[in-house]
Amino acid sequence: MAEPLRGGAFSGVAWLFLGVCWFGSLISFIRQRFSSRSATNKKPGRKRSTRYGGNSSSSVYRREAPWVNVAEPAKAPDAAESDPSDQPAPVTQENVANLSWFQFEQLIAASFRRKGFSAELTADGADEGIDIVLRERDNVLLVQCKHWAAEAVTVNVVRELFGVMHAKNARKAILATSGRLTSEARRFCEDNSIYCIDAKSLLSFVDPAAMPPQHEIAANRRDLCPLCGATMVVQTARRSGRRFRGCSRFPACRGTRSVGAASA
Repeated sequence: MAEPLRGGAFSGVAWLFLGVCWFGSLISFIRQRFSSRSATNKKPGRKRSTRYGGNSSSSVYRREAPWVNVAEPAKAPDAAESDPSDQPAPVTQENVANLSWFQFEQLIAASFRRKGFSAELTADGADEGIDIVLRERDNVLLVQCKHWAAEAVTVNVVRELFGVMHAKNARKAILATSGRLTSEARRFCEDNSIYCIDAKSLLSFVDPAAMPPQHEIAANRRDLCPLCGATMVVQTARRSGRRFRGCSRFPACRGTRSVGAASA
């Protein structure tokens, strides 16, 4: 009897030992699986922000000009933007003189925008002598553009601008011209809150980035009609006998230039 009992006791202890080993193996397997899943789903740590220090290459934190939207990342220049022919033309008297009247108005409006104004071009034919409306907070300024290379702006022109300024309840007006003002016209502007931008101050006022590309500027613009771009023909006024150049499309277009405008 003693021999069978000893064997049965040994068999029970063996099964108990195997059960403990199996249970330990199961726990180890479960821990290993859990550890592998945690390592797979773990997100990489974020890099420390360099917004308040360090050398960051991100354009979001780079100090930019006031008119650049710093929240928008800088775009990489494409082939069209890097084309030298699309770069703004130099700001010279020759290039400004060869701008069309619409290009000149766009140039003045864009230059004011870079200075913090809201600039709106008026509709063609409905401007009442006003080409650009400027707004800054509650202030409204009226801008009249005269793209004249040879003829001087007379006092009659600024008087009309003064009348429109009062009719529209504007506090100030601006006369921007590529030419010059007569002494009488300049005195009238100084006495009546009309600021003048003439040929002398124009080049320093213009924003160089607002200039159109060189290939969009006609080389012989001053030989063409300032209104429609057609060729000009020399004519003689019936009453005064004064010689001038008129648009070849007259009477559909009444653009004129002085005889010396081509070489001015």
